[in-house]
Amino acid sequence: MVARKSIVLCVVGFFGVAFLCVGCGFIKIFDDMIHKQVKENIPLKRGSESFKHWQKTTTPIYFQIFVFDMTNPKEVLKGQKPVVNQKGPYTYRERREKKDIKFYDNGTVSYREDQWFEFDREMSVGPEEDTFTNVNILMVTIMNLLRNEFMILKMALDVMFDVVKESLFQKLSIHDILWGYEDNLLKEAKKIAAAFNRSLPISDKFGLFFQKNGTDDGVYLINDGNKSIDHFGEIQFWNGMRKLNYWNSEIANAINGSDGTIYPPWTEKSETKYLFSSDLCRSLGLTYSDEVTVKGIPLYKFVAPDIMFGNVSTNPYNAGFCTPPGNCLPAGLLNVSACRSGSPIVMSMPNFLGCDESVQNYVEGIRPIREDHESHIDVEPITGVVMRAAKRLQINVHLEKIDGFKSTKNLKPFYMPVLWLNESAVIGGDDAHKFKSDVLDMLKITDAIKYGLIALGGFLMLCVIGVLIVASLKSKGTTGSLRVNSEDEDPLLSPNGYGPAPIST
Repeated sequence: MVARKSIVLCVVGFFGVAFLCVGCGFIKIFDDMIHKQVKENIPLKRGSESFKHWQKTTTPIYFQIFVFDMTNPKEVLKGQKPVVNQKGPYTYRERREKKDIKFYDNGTVSYREDQWFEFDREMSVGPEEDTFTNVNILMVTIMNLLRNEFMILKMALDVMFDVVKESLFQKLSIHDILWGYEDNLLKEAKKIAAAFNRSLPISDKFGLFFQKNGTDDGVYLINDGNKSIDHFGEIQFWNGMRKLNYWNSEIANAINGSDGTIYPPWTEKSETKYLFSSDLCRSLGLTYSDEVTVKGIPLYKFVAPDIMFGNVSTNPYNAGFCTPPGNCLPAGLLNVSACRSGSPIVMSMPNFLGCDESVQNYVEGIRPIREDHESHIDVEPITGVVMRAAKRLQINVHLEKIDGFKSTKNLKPFYMPVLWLNESAVIGGDDAHKFKSDVLDMLKITDAIKYGLIALGGFLMLCVIGVLIVASLKSKGTTGSLRVNSEDEDPLLSPNGYGPAPIST
């Protein structure tokens, strides 16, 4: 009986150890298999699933506009604070498709990406023809370009402003401010500037996104991931430039990261996700925020930290973005006039989120809310696929007194918010279902096998150990009992084995 129990314990123990070893071995085997599958399927190759989604995304993209309607333009001209009401969203469906795609032997691919915007009335608060009152950006641009010219030239332009009845603040439609409008002001201003042998480098049509519908933002050369998966998606050149020439330092001019839509696999929470934004003319670094779930897919959320647009006291590296050198703006603002043909455009997060309080407090009606106004990307950590993203930026105009132009004589320096945009995308239901069935379900199965074997092996080993402990305790108890009987009780027979034992006296 004892021998049979020993055999059973040995067999159970053997299988316990075997299951533990196999389970631990499967961890390595399955992890290697997953890494191999990711390395084979993530890089861009013609005809692959990743290439098809990259070339022409099936994920719905929405481009939403929120404008700031100024309610007291006359008072602002007298030096008072502006009061604004936010109106929106005005929603456009965005479509993207890459073209002129060329693969190279060094593991890179070049392309252009066209973007189209189609207005969606049902997802908007009103039609594109809705109007709002805000700063006359074209007029301010002309004044800003000529601020250091002869006073007589500026005075001539100021008279012309009156003749064509241009005001520092004007009413425009959503369509016109975005996609462009013709203005006699520009034609007349160019004539006057030409009379003084000066030129205005501005198109005859003006709009914040003029010539952006149905066009691309340049030629990208990126790492295709086939030779270096750890650098997948990284931009090598943009429009033939390895670095920019708008700013005042190597760090500021660096083109870092991807375009924000693709990243290498195996994302860590400790890393910074870099992306290059042609809208901002700079690279950005997003840091880990928290874990989120989108359509049943666990993701890591990366956000744009406030320090990214911090002033030089909190982020000394931002000194390179001060233009002209040394002319640093308050925290939260970025002067992009150098890459916007001299227009005094200043970018920020929506509703001046993260900006210096003096900037926020000068405009009444501003209400920054972090959840609604911060930019973020939500990344699936194993594959590096971006499942949800939102780029949120605000366009502002710097207003101040400019000598020679009487409409600015009472202005105190401030930053006038014009509009903010929310360009967002979330993986579609069909794509999410396919990803879960192809990737997450397989991971669940492999995890169940790995950790199931380890758990079973551990359970069997615990059973063997438990039986051995119980047997050991029983053995000790029996030995102790026998020892008590032999030492403490009187013998039934005499020492010689015959007759009763003698009674001691």
